[in-house]
Amino acid sequence: MENFKLDTVQLDITNNPPLVLVADDNHLNRDLLCRVLHREGFRTDEADDGPDAINKAYHLHPNLILLDIQMPLMSGFEVIKVLRENPSTARIPIVVITAAAREPEDVVHGLGLGADDYLLKPFNPSELVARVVTKLKAHQLEESLRKRTEELEALVRVGAELNRGLALDDLATRLLAGTMEQFKANKALLVLFDDQNQKRILEKQVGLGKQKGDWLGPTTLGGLILSGGEAELISEMPNERIKVIIPNANCNSGIATPIKHQGALLGVLVLGDERPGHFSANDLRVLRSIGEQTALAIRNAHLFAQLQEYAHGLESMVEARTAALQSAQIQLMRTEKLAALGTLAAGVAHEVNNPLQPILSSLEMAIEDIDAKRPADRELLEHAMSEVVRIRKIVSNLLDFARPSPTGPTLVATDVNTLMNEVLSLANKQFQVAGIKLDKRFGESRKIVANADQLKQVFLNLVVNAMDAMKEGGTLLVTTSEKDEFAVITVQDTGHGIPKDALQKVFDPFFTTKPSGTGLGLSVSHSIIEGHGGDITVESKVGKGTIFTIKLPLAKE
Repeated sequence: MENFKLDTVQLDITNNPPLVLVADDNHLNRDLLCRVLHREGFRTDEADDGPDAINKAYHLHPNLILLDIQMPLMSGFEVIKVLRENPSTARIPIVVITAAAREPEDVVHGLGLGADDYLLKPFNPSELVARVVTKLKAHQLEESLRKRTEELEALVRVGAELNRGLALDDLATRLLAGTMEQFKANKALLVLFDDQNQKRILEKQVGLGKQKGDWLGPTTLGGLILSGGEAELISEMPNERIKVIIPNANCNSGIATPIKHQGALLGVLVLGDERPGHFSANDLRVLRSIGEQTALAIRNAHLFAQLQEYAHGLESMVEARTAALQSAQIQLMRTEKLAALGTLAAGVAHEVNNPLQPILSSLEMAIEDIDAKRPADRELLEHAMSEVVRIRKIVSNLLDFARPSPTGPTLVATDVNTLMNEVLSLANKQFQVAGIKLDKRFGESRKIVANADQLKQVFLNLVVNAMDAMKEGGTLLVTTSEKDEFAVITVQDTGHGIPKDALQKVFDPFFTTKPSGTGLGLSVSHSIIEGHGGDITVESKVGKGTIFTIKLPLAKE
């Protein structure tokens, strides 16, 4: 950052002689004062009364005023009051001249109104020069201190604005607003670059309306900064190096600074104004320091954005890992439950299956031997036999559930559309009887590696469940498609739907929402799809219907 030490105070009377306004109604006194000052190299101007002194102070802006207290039309005291109330003359040093006889009252009153020093009549020429030089040096020191204070306040103010937000666009808006206010500029341009590949990542301008142009062309102030890398001041146009300050902006003066961080160019900041000579060397020094502050703020904004991106990435990773862990826990619980149920089912199936066959054989013999004149007894036996057959089917399902193939299903290349068409053709008659409209939307035929019989069992189970859910008729939508190397099959009904509390249990063994049924169909289907390396999910809304979605890996071509 710039070193903001106060400038060494030296009066350059030879090359830049200060102007002293001598205000006295006595022309002899004026002549004497002016001769003494001329001899020491000062420039002078004269006023013979109060109004004349005020008028010349307004127009000439002298470096110091020698002011007689006793003047016609307006006293020196009144002149001091008027000059101190006007911002353009409020800081001009004033040395009052008073007679020794009235010195105490005049001096106290004059200093109270804002005079800086006093000189008694008759005066010593050496004392006059010493007091004038001392006051001019003190004034220069005060002005230097005031400017440095304003510069530091500007840096603090702009720095505070830059630190209010970490979003790059917001930072750029605050920077332009703050610098335009500080330097009273009416046009501004900011271009920011990616410090890695120097591509423009942001362009923002104020005071240019919808005007466009090559902001950083070789003959522009921004282009000069881009090529030279140093802050620049253009007091007025034309300039042999710069053709335009900001393209299409009618600027006659401008200042610009690079925005650098550790040697890397992060951007260019340009301020412009129609007024020639609007900007000063002090302005350039302050803008250079603002550029350094801006570079740090931009780096902070980049780091904050990277930190946010990293945090979001971590959040996504944590969410994904949490979801995967929950899924693994659910799968583990399901596996443990299935293993326990499988062991139980195998034992139950074995114990139940052993006496079933003799019971079934006895019923068949009894039905054959029963007298035709006893229809009620025959009907009773036939009902008993159908229930035994149902029990045997349940036992068979239990055994399928309990003893899956240790090597998995036998898989061959199979067309999904063909399998689904075969299943739907089996149920076509039932669709007509139940008043169900079938809507098939099949995608391009693609093969999967699967056990055709097992997949048909799954498809048929889903279709039958959908029919059971639409007792009063409805629409069955069956679709096939592919996504991300998977075949996607959906079976959607317009039935009564599944309650939310039951939705998570539909794949659990022995869970069912039907009045009759074993509760094994969807559980077996889930196991079959998993055995094929696929996935089956369900969505449902009560009163709207249910959709089952199956994803199976496509065959490698």
